Amino acid sequence: MINEFMLIFVINYVGILISNVLHFPLPGTITALLLLFLLLQFKVLKLEKIENAANFLLLNMTLFFMPPTVKIIDSYHLLEKDLVKIIIIIVVSTFVTMGITGKVVQMMIDYRERKGIK
Repeated sequence: MINEFMLIFVINYVGILISNVLHFPLPGTITALLLLFLLLQFKVLKLEKIENAANFLLLNMTLFFMPPTVKIIDSYHLLEKDLVKIIIIIVVSTFVTMGITGKVVQMMIDYRERKGIK
């Protein structure tokens, strides 16, 4: 499993390098995710090569939210004047996202029913 983690970290590092060298408007970690997706999609990298490490990271994903949460709590004094606006934005964007997701899923279900796909 160490080799799998190393492979994921190398892909992450390459994504960061690509973003920095080519001055992409995306953060390096997002570039790394796109790179990983493309490598998997075009079968350059087999899922089996990183599957165990990826599953481990997914199972422990909540741990990765702790540092930003602590930082937000630590920076509360900076956010308190705009807290109501932030909460409104979060609530509205959540409902918009849920609505759009539901509509897309319904469109996909309708499409599959018309085509006879299960």
